[in-house]
Amino acid sequence: MRIALRIAYEGSSWFGFARQPGKRTVEGVLLQTLSKAGLMETPERAGYEAAARTDRGVSAIGQVVALNSRYLPTPEELNSFLPPDLTILSVRGVSPTFRPRREALFRHYRYVLPLPHPFDLHEARRGAKFLETTHTLTPFCKPEPGRPLSSKPFLVGIRAEGEILKADFIATNFLHHQVRRMMGALLLVGKGERKVEDLWKLSREGGRGWEPAPCEGLFLVRVGYRDLPLPPNPSAVKRFEDYLSRVPSLGNAEMRRVLREELGFKG
Repeated sequence: MRIALRIAYEGSSWFGFARQPGKRTVEGVLLQTLSKAGLMETPERAGYEAAARTDRGVSAIGQVVALNSRYLPTPEELNSFLPPDLTILSVRGVSPTFRPRREALFRHYRYVLPLPHPFDLHEARRGAKFLETTHTLTPFCKPEPGRPLSSKPFLVGIRAEGEILKADFIATNFLHHQVRRMMGALLLVGKGERKVEDLWKLSREGGRGWEPAPCEGLFLVRVGYRDLPLPPNPSAVKRFEDYLSRVPSLGNAEMRRVLREELGFKG
């Protein structure tokens, strides 16, 4: 049978999601666990695939992976093998042909940062509106061999909540460093260090000029699919929340809030 897993991780102590020899990565530990639990022998034989890759330091509460499994495990069973900063939130059976990377309708990332002072939210929103409409992504991503520069966001939103700045980026897919570079550009525009017109100028010229924002405060909220709900298991949420509460940060507090809202709790 083929199964999908929704995964959460706190990124500060990981060397990113993707496997790297000799490094502590989310995918590396996850694959060891799936093998230890008897779900598969090798990723290749199991048709393993992940929906997204996240950089070192980036967190997630909505990563999705799929594989051909010998049985349908419970989140509790898998979590018993995992460190506290990595949690399986839900497990479900899926179509034998399900491909989490190719079939994703959208990927939703959120940044949560201290609100800079001064910060012109109106100008930052003008910049966000430009990012929604630009067709030239060269200044906002790290080129990848074989991947066209065609991952245009269809929603970029930025808002202030008290002394906290939140920005959402939603698109079918994102290129390497794209979200972090776009956030870096919006921060410079909001702080008055660059103008919205600079976004337009660099895009027209195809230039590179936007450094990535720090990875702290960035997390993958959700990967969306047609007719594939992946609601979190309450005991799995509690497990992850317990860890997040011991590692306080704005991003971790926001992940806790979003998960609690999914379970029907407010505030």
